[in-house]
Amino acid sequence: MPGKFRNIRTILFATYSLIIVVVFSILVGWFYGWTSELLKRNATASLESIGQSVQDQTDSELRKMNDVSLNVMYSNLVKDHFKKYLSDLENRTIAEEDRVEVPGNVPGASSIESAKELADILTAAIGPSRPVEQLYLYDFEGRVYGNGFDNGERSYDPASKPWYGAVRSSPGKYINLPVADADMSKYLSSSEEQYSVSLFRLFYDNYNVPIGIVEVKQYANDIFQSILNLAKNGEDVLVYDSRGRIVYPYAADAGRYAPYIRFGSERFGPGRTSLTASFRNPDTGEKELLSYHRSDFTGWNTVLIVSERTLLKPLTAFTRTTALIAVVILLLAIFLSFAAAKRITRPILKIHRKIRAIRLDDLGSGLVAAKELNSGLSELDQLHESFVQMSSRLRQSMDQLLLSQAQELQAKMVALQAQMNPHFLYNTLATIGAMAEEQMNEQIVAVADNLSDMLRYITSDEPTAELATELEHTSRYLEVNRLRHGAKLQYGFDVDERLLSLRVPKLIVQPLVENALKFATSREPPWTIRVAGALEGDEWRIEVADNGRGFDEAALARLRARIAEVERTGVFPALKLDGMGLLNVYIRMKLGYGGRFRFEAANRPEGGAAVVIGGTIRLGG
Repeated sequence: MPGKFRNIRTILFATYSLIIVVVFSILVGWFYGWTSELLKRNATASLESIGQSVQDQTDSELRKMNDVSLNVMYSNLVKDHFKKYLSDLENRTIAEEDRVEVPGNVPGASSIESAKELADILTAAIGPSRPVEQLYLYDFEGRVYGNGFDNGERSYDPASKPWYGAVRSSPGKYINLPVADADMSKYLSSSEEQYSVSLFRLFYDNYNVPIGIVEVKQYANDIFQSILNLAKNGEDVLVYDSRGRIVYPYAADAGRYAPYIRFGSERFGPGRTSLTASFRNPDTGEKELLSYHRSDFTGWNTVLIVSERTLLKPLTAFTRTTALIAVVILLLAIFLSFAAAKRITRPILKIHRKIRAIRLDDLGSGLVAAKELNSGLSELDQLHESFVQMSSRLRQSMDQLLLSQAQELQAKMVALQAQMNPHFLYNTLATIGAMAEEQMNEQIVAVADNLSDMLRYITSDEPTAELATELEHTSRYLEVNRLRHGAKLQYGFDVDERLLSLRVPKLIVQPLVENALKFATSREPPWTIRVAGALEGDEWRIEVADNGRGFDEAALARLRARIAEVERTGVFPALKLDGMGLLNVYIRMKLGYGGRFRFEAANRPEGGAAVVIGGTIRLGG
């Protein structure tokens, strides 16, 4: 399956299809994003315009009420007749209490006349268009006079009026929240309970002394008529005041609208008159678009709440249509890309099959040249001809390269191993010379026998040997040195038997023992050499340790520096006969194991030095 996916036709077809899909997706995505953003922007602007219009119409109704209250408050006629009415009313009350008749007058006649005059003046103040349905004048003695549906005078209890204290302490207008109004409900034929909104002001005399309260009252539905029209169309509108109290809808569920009020208090701060923002409804999880508008006149905040899904419904329909058209176009384009890929790749596939059928033995043999392409495309025929010529040159180059690489690797290993041979002979002959000076004839004979066996080992053509053979060679080398030094030299082997069949580079352990012996004999005897081998998972390790004085820190630093240089440059340095054993071992380990080998040289805490080499069974075995 992977091979089939990587064929030329599939790649070209996938490439063409991918280009078409990507370009088309980018265009459709850009168009959709642009259209969506344009629709959102237009919808947002429309929403802001509607919200502002609703706010303005509400303010307009409330301003009419305010104008009526101002007409009453600033009218000297109203002030004079209201004071006269209150005075006559007070005289009538005193007369009734004392049962005293005013000469020439009927008790209460004057107050009735004053009430008529006051009613005429209040009717004129309201105006013929009647922007308010009811007007009340309250004094501070518990009496109120009404004009509108409710005409006449009656008493009231200030303590029972929730607005009384707020109005007395307010220097300007005070607008009460909509309340269910049973009195005004009975004047309409509708069976629905009616709500009213009242606007209050203090009423002053000519000396700017408060003498009463003006209340103008209007049906809430008339004030919020524009909002009600939106509600009929399924729009959700919220109006709340600066204290977070809900003005509209009447008797609304505060919990439902609390998130909108909280969001507005966080985002719609003082100084701002409008705000449009996205909002995720915590109850439904649906994204909504909110348009906030604050009235400078009332301090009320109007919020239009529109579901983004509803808002983008036209876009959704457009998206479906676009997606359907896009799928059809994409299928057609993909079919055309398949046809184009098939037309282009048919001759290429012929070349591909011919190349796959050719073996290395066929390169340069003339079999390739005998197979003509006949593709009908000059470029591909030229490509086939160039391949035929290349095959001949490739065969020659491959043969030369393989031979060169094999010779180079063999030369490196042979050269490194050859360096060890004279180094070993030099040390062994030096040992024989020293033994001859001491007349150790029998020992010299034994050394000569061991030397003969060791020479046969090191001069064999095999670059590798089993670890058992390498350890046997190392043991002979140590035996040669013990024949010279006697009991002064002690050595031992502790190697896991599972490692004995492991193949390792030849002369990889003996140079380490030779190096250990060199450092061990630099101090007073006895001299101890220990060779240990272990298998840990798939990694093997050989440690050669001595009890000598250990490595000189400067020499150890030079060794590590040369190893670091080899790792950094990949260039193997020229090795001198003297002191090249450890670096020689490191280089041969690197050639044999690549990067998966171990080489460590350090001083032991208890004294002496230790060198550890190792590798993996998979690579080294």
